[in-house]
Amino acid sequence: MRKLLFLLSFLFIYCFSFADQLAYISKEEAEKASEFIQTQKAIYLFCGCCENERGLLIKPTKVYAKFTNYENYYEVIVEYLDKNGETQTVALDLAYTWYKEKRKFYTVGKKLKLEHDPCKKFKASYL
Repeated sequence: MRKLLFLLSFLFIYCFSFADQLAYISKEEAEKASEFIQTQKAIYLFCGCCENERGLLIKPTKVYAKFTNYENYYEVIVEYLDKNGETQTVALDLAYTWYKEKRKFYTVGKKLKLEHDPCKKFKASYL
């Protein structure tokens, strides 16, 4: 019974160990990511490690780095207009924030050469 509980605990931790890989990052990384994302007409939010098979296309109207109030970590915040024309704000995880370049999708984390595992590659069919 103990072995079973240990195994289940390990599997639970393993499955969720990919969450928030690049959500809390250094100030320099957050500023670089913000600058890069501002150059993009659109970004795609898709967590390949999650059960959700749908992605979200957003067109950023404002992008900035924000202090998290936790140690020395920052996060990248994006504002965009939703389908109703209302401003929405989302904190990004760069491991699951994608951009398109020459018909292929890449994570912003890869662009910044940050170690991460997106689990699954994003495809336009996920929208």
